[in-house]
Amino acid sequence: MLRYTHIVLLALSFVTATAMAGGPEFDGNCAMSMSMGSRLPTECSVVWISPEDRLYCFSSEQAKAAFLRDPVTNEQRAQANWKDPKFWERLKQSQPEG
Repeated sequence: MLRYTHIVLLALSFVTATAMAGGPEFDGNCAMSMSMGSRLPTECSVVWISPEDRLYCFSSEQAKAAFLRDPVTNEQRAQANWKDPKFWERLKQSQPEG
């Protein structure tokens, strides 16, 4: 029963965080990966809400810790990559055809 309660509370926390922040940045991709110039989808199980109420998802606790070592710079890099059409073109070219 305790495990079920923990899962429910975690789910409610995520829903509250998502609603408060207006949805995850980068469509839920790992913010640290974005700041490093790659795209890594997540399930948003590891999150951080910035002082500006932006919800960031991470692929792991380690990625979140790395991002939070310098959140201002990492956020700027991630936002720049997300908005850069050349970033998306590079990702598209690096994908194997199939």
